[in-house]
Amino acid sequence: MYERKHWQAIGLRALVAAMALTVAAPLLAQDATPADAKDEAKSEPMSYDKARRTAEASLRLHPGTDSQYDYRPLWAGNADLDGDGRPEIIYLYTATQTGSAMQLNELVVMTPLAEGDARGQTASPGKSAYDDETYALIRASGYADDASAHIPGEMEAITMDGDRIRVTFNSTRTSKLCVRGKVACPPEGQHAWVYRWTPGKLTRAE
Repeated sequence: MYERKHWQAIGLRALVAAMALTVAAPLLAQDATPADAKDEAKSEPMSYDKARRTAEASLRLHPGTDSQYDYRPLWAGNADLDGDGRPEIIYLYTATQTGSAMQLNELVVMTPLAEGDARGQTASPGKSAYDDETYALIRASGYADDASAHIPGEMEAITMDGDRIRVTFNSTRTSKLCVRGKVACPPEGQHAWVYRWTPGKLTRAE
């Protein structure tokens, strides 16, 4: 039986500031678990700060453009979605958006890196110092993005129960989080959508 976990989204705007690389790198490295201690770490709870720093490391893969930049997590948490004893990380991220494009509001599930996992390796080592630093942070965190879905409204709360993720959000007509014609937009008001995670997929459960 899975333990139900719930994090209330209180003061989202207070959570959006990303930590500087000089702070994040040693903290992530400090949290990295040696291979011979992984089994012992399975039962240890993960802190909010660890989950958020892990998400920030992955978001460095989006350096941004003139119209879309400053990628940052709005919320982060963790739960053992597949019951294997190691938690998955769940986070919601956005970015600063200019122009008329739809605002990012992406729900992401991260999974632990396997030995030699391609998600933790740059395609061209030594070619870009930024890429080398980014992938070093990802390897140190021990996690990488696995699946994602767009949330078409302002998130209020996220609840995990087994392999299901319940997202409560508010939809408004003028919001850039849901541009009609580009994504399925729910009626105005509060909604609770349930997503089911399986490796490589995050799909809405009917």
